[in-house]
Amino acid sequence: MDSPLFVLTSDLGNGSPAVAQLKAVILAAAPSARLFDLSHDIPPQSIRYAELALRNTAFLFPAGTIHVVVVDPDVGTDRRAIAVAAKGHLFVGPDNGVLGVAIAQGGAEVVTLDRHELWRHPVAPTFHGRDVFAPIAATLATGRPLSGVGTPITNAKPSGLPPPTFKDERTVLGETLGADRFGNLMTNIPSHIGPAGEQELAESWLFEIEGQTVPFRRTYMAAKQGRLIVTQGADRFLEVAVARGSAKERIGAEMGTKIQCIKAR
Repeated sequence: MDSPLFVLTSDLGNGSPAVAQLKAVILAAAPSARLFDLSHDIPPQSIRYAELALRNTAFLFPAGTIHVVVVDPDVGTDRRAIAVAAKGHLFVGPDNGVLGVAIAQGGAEVVTLDRHELWRHPVAPTFHGRDVFAPIAATLATGRPLSGVGTPITNAKPSGLPPPTFKDERTVLGETLGADRFGNLMTNIPSHIGPAGEQELAESWLFEIEGQTVPFRRTYMAAKQGRLIVTQGADRFLEVAVARGSAKERIGAEMGTKIQCIKAR
């Protein structure tokens, strides 16, 4: 690959020297690399927020993209480092569930990174992003297959995002997973359900949140100011919002608020 594209996601903080170190290691091995920052402002140690960022964004990048994910609260322990091939993309990061969105894709392949000679040495026990993930990502950019950087495994840790519950074809139970900067609450409920995603959860459904019925609106401006609504997020999952306000402030929590969706007609 002449100009491989690397997408970096971390909780290291924008402007952090640690981010610069990640990029330096990649560029030293692949000088023609293109580097793109998905985000380095993932809340510290928040695997869940990193998963949401990847869920919403990773597969929008072109096939062949190499994702390096450094949200690694268990760095230096016996947790494994892994690489995943999924839908034409490659992901490198810790085996802590943060790569669950990739692992869940049909046909995904996973290896544990046990080819220590490919790592950067000495390996800092507190920064595997620089010394393990970045050099392995650069090696994969040369066209080396997954089997050339590690041993295949079938028990990688899956996503920690809770799945929705489909009680029947008329009832879906879910919950909020986190908030964006506007206070809109992301959920685990897809906006389209059914074998082929043919059924849209929209005006023909009732949404119950904290004991109140909340209307569906297709845009934030379609409701009166201050009204709590359900809408379809850009990632095709439902989100809870307040028209020209903050659902996070209204509800008082980012995660775990229960939502019940019931088909009305």
